[in-house]
Amino acid sequence: MSAKENLGDYYADSAYTPTKRQQWEAANPERDTIIGSRLTWNRRTQENGTNEEYGYNNIAISQNWEAQREEKGLVGDDIFKNMNVRYDHQCIMPPNYKAKAGFFHTTTAICMAGGYISIFFLFFLVPLLFVPAFFNGDYQGSWEAAKGLIKTLLFLSALFYTFYRLGNWLLKNHSDIFLGMKKSPLWQANRQTGLLTIYDPRNAWKPRLEAPFHECDAFLQSSPDTQGSATYSLILYHPFQRIRQKLDAQFPPTNMPGELVAAWQFLQRYMDVSQPLPDVPGLEIHRHKDPTTAAADQQQGRNPRYWRDMDEASVQQIQEEKYRKNIRLR
Repeated sequence: MSAKENLGDYYADSAYTPTKRQQWEAANPERDTIIGSRLTWNRRTQENGTNEEYGYNNIAISQNWEAQREEKGLVGDDIFKNMNVRYDHQCIMPPNYKAKAGFFHTTTAICMAGGYISIFFLFFLVPLLFVPAFFNGDYQGSWEAAKGLIKTLLFLSALFYTFYRLGNWLLKNHSDIFLGMKKSPLWQANRQTGLLTIYDPRNAWKPRLEAPFHECDAFLQSSPDTQGSATYSLILYHPFQRIRQKLDAQFPPTNMPGELVAAWQFLQRYMDVSQPLPDVPGLEIHRHKDPTTAAADQQQGRNPRYWRDMDEASVQQIQEEKYRKNIRLR
């Protein structure tokens, strides 16, 4: 797509710009809401994104997806139907994992954490059992208590390690099970059309909602994790259709609310056709295909291989800088 091409020939009339949101808010000051912290819309979103958006591996992942798409000649919805994911200059359509995939992900993560906790207790809690013996001289009693605790912790460590290794074995040898994905999407955000589509989870590819992106409100909702700490999710909610959608598939829940504020800013920037695409590693190979982005990059003299020519350590340094900035966002 040439940077000189008329933008009106490429973007739909419904494509998002901040002016549309400002006008919509002015026309709808009283609207339905949900529990949670409603996030603000930015008139001009700064360059931002979550820690994961700046991952160095995203370069190779995007190149792999693009190679598959070109090899198979995929366009439009066929991209997701064949690859179970879409992430480019036109559309974000994240994977829709099956319930068993979520179970394997969660179980493997819990087992890894459980193993570390068991080892921690083994080396730091067991010695504490001998502290009373220094005062009362009952070393035999302390040793009996320590033996029981050691047996329990060794059993738990072995159990956690076994399930952790099983999860990794499945990931390596049977990724179709560990990363099982449905052939239909959860939602899509389309930059070219400006529409947010939420699909019916019980009826593949049937939209529950198809509405202009600027008509949705964004919320942070919190719920306790297994340790009782607050875990936050980013939710889009249409106040008139009263339909909500968690964006966990693209922006995972976290105990750092600033990361999801950055995710919300990233999504706004992605959808805003008056601004270039977010400058993140995974979108670099698509920047020249988007008219607004191509024109801005040409004007600024941006190196089209900015991320791809950078070494991994340098990308990780930028990623860390972004993360430190994000955790302070509110």
